[in-house]
Amino acid sequence: MDDFRPTEGRGHGVPSLHYPLPRRPPPGDSLSLNSHLSATSSHAPIGRQRTHSDHVQLDPPPYLQQPTKHHQKQHYSSSTSLKPALTATSSRSASAASSRYTKEGAPFQPFPSTWTAPPPSDTTHKSHQSRRRVHSSRRETAGGDTASESGISVLSAFRPTQRPQVDGDKERRRASREHTDSPLRRWARWSGQRQSVAGALGLSLALVVLIKWCISLGNYSGANTPPLRGDFEAQRHWLALTSSSLSSPFFHSPAGASSSLSLPPTAWYFHDLSYWGLDYPPLTAYHSLFLGAIARLSPHTAPFVTLRPPVNSSVAELENWEQSMVELEAGGAMKSWMRGTVVWGDLLVWASAVVVYCRVNYARGAGDKGWRPVIVSAMSILLQPALLLVDNGHFQYNSLMLGLTLWSVNFLQAGHDLLGAVAFVLSLGFKQMALYYSPAIFAYLLGKCLYLGGRPGVSLLLNLAFVTLGSFALLFAPFLTSPSHIVQALHRIFPFARGLFEDKVANVWCALNVIVKLRELASVATLAKVALFATLLVVLPSMIGLIWVSWATGEKARKSEGAQATEPSVERKSVPTIILLPHALFLSSMGFFLFSFQVHEKSILLPLMPLTLLIGGREAGFGRMDWEWSVLLNNVAVFSMWPLLKRDGLGVQYLALTLGWNYLVGYNPFHLRHSFVKYLSLGAYSAIIALHLLELVASPPAHLPDLFVLFNVALSVVVFGLGFLWASKRSVQEGWGVVGM
Repeated sequence: MDDFRPTEGRGHGVPSLHYPLPRRPPPGDSLSLNSHLSATSSHAPIGRQRTHSDHVQLDPPPYLQQPTKHHQKQHYSSSTSLKPALTATSSRSASAASSRYTKEGAPFQPFPSTWTAPPPSDTTHKSHQSRRRVHSSRRETAGGDTASESGISVLSAFRPTQRPQVDGDKERRRASREHTDSPLRRWARWSGQRQSVAGALGLSLALVVLIKWCISLGNYSGANTPPLRGDFEAQRHWLALTSSSLSSPFFHSPAGASSSLSLPPTAWYFHDLSYWGLDYPPLTAYHSLFLGAIARLSPHTAPFVTLRPPVNSSVAELENWEQSMVELEAGGAMKSWMRGTVVWGDLLVWASAVVVYCRVNYARGAGDKGWRPVIVSAMSILLQPALLLVDNGHFQYNSLMLGLTLWSVNFLQAGHDLLGAVAFVLSLGFKQMALYYSPAIFAYLLGKCLYLGGRPGVSLLLNLAFVTLGSFALLFAPFLTSPSHIVQALHRIFPFARGLFEDKVANVWCALNVIVKLRELASVATLAKVALFATLLVVLPSMIGLIWVSWATGEKARKSEGAQATEPSVERKSVPTIILLPHALFLSSMGFFLFSFQVHEKSILLPLMPLTLLIGGREAGFGRMDWEWSVLLNNVAVFSMWPLLKRDGLGVQYLALTLGWNYLVGYNPFHLRHSFVKYLSLGAYSAIIALHLLELVASPPAHLPDLFVLFNVALSVVVFGLGFLWASKRSVQEGWGVVGM
């Protein structure tokens, strides 16, 4: 029975079944149609275990019994060198077994009764090689991708395949990986040959930190632009606001009259709303409190967290504070200290989550060579230009929110669903933008409950509900003392009165606003409802698909267990639908970015995170099409933030990081395979270069000052929309593969 057991091939999400073909009989055996018919007339149904009277144990698959015109036209002699495929128990069983032989790897078919099997000729051998070459060329065209990635029907992955051919395909994919070299791969090889695994990884992370420090030397948001300055001042102000209530002999008081203010947590969301009022969830406030406490431990850094006097303060107090800020900006010490908080937080939360994710998904073994794909993948993700330009250039702490989300994914992959739920609640508690991921996380966890089914599924659902609500209650505990406090906090976190979008962001509403002035057609409340409906319309299909795939695979698992055991196992930590989570996270977050209410240009970082995680698939030998789309969308995302980066004076960093990252990962759009994504990439890059050159040599018309920005929005939203459609297709293909497993 083992001779015809299907074996699972290597694939990404879609298994292929390879049937080992039967062997030939020994030399001298003759085979006629009469013996073949007499042997096959007593066959039992395919897949049934035979008795002793059946002479053989198992019928071959149906494709071995179908005659073809190619074989009917050929004459064979009785001297063919063949080997028996099945063990025979008598002379009749030997003749029966000889009807299931192969010739040069192709299934032997029944022939006319007057024919005998001749020795194979060169023509026949060449004909077989010809067929193998055609099949191999098709696989090479796919470039190592799975059937779903290359656009081939998923059903084609289930066709019977010869084992030698599969081994050859693996060798070709391995040779292709060696041929597709990149500076990061050479770095991983060089560092791995001279260091241990820990040393090579530490050296790589040190290089990433060095690059981030180099970016930090440039300008930041609102540098030397009073009175509001920018996001840098907003973050510094929140450090001063939250740490103002700290009183201990170990803490040094900031300078200025405002140092006497002591604001408890219940006043954080009410204080001086006209000057960078706190508008992030409580975990951001606690993070600011922690950093403010560290600053106040030293008399040299305590002035960095000097609280601005309230609006109703005297003019002299406001002028004194302004003068102190000018001096701190000129000195550079405050800038370096604040930049350091971003780098260290990024290293502790975001970089650690990336390394763990790459180790679990892309490592090839425990040795030095097994860690090379991990190092290459991790550096490709950690050097993503968009996140570096926003956090280390513009100045924000987005990597902490993304790192907490990725830790949630890591916990879910390990089967620790409750820890994954807690980590995601922390991500939501740090920045409300993490809501972009919530449909995908919710769909996965609900799908796992359906996958488990019965009492285990209900138990997991109740535990998840309890842990989630308890985590939110702990985060908002200081504000639950009064309804007005919690209402004010929620009002600041979700500012619906601000409008449909801010600035010129590359989403659908901003693009439509060029043609139709949406704010003149409807009120803000109406536009918010329209945005909510549109967002649900594009996000729900991926959620429903993920839930359905989880339920369907759970049903199959329970039926399989029920057929093999009296009591099905309820211990299932590994759920097949976990491989669908990166695409689901991208679809959810990109749907929110394109259609939701109150979108910032920096929100593109959220769909980029799961998309960039897929880049590492190429290092593990799969996902080349995912890699091509990921790099394209990363490049266009950086371009979509160009107006913001230009305003902050980060043009040099923008150009150097974008070109440098593409060089390091080995990306060249001219060397891509001939496909839709190649021509889309070349067209998009040509338009980007043309627009940048136009900005250098010309100025927009006086009556259209935002003309170039609108061109940026139009180009970016088209590429983002096509990326969303591609990811939708990939999600369907991956889900189909999981259900068919």
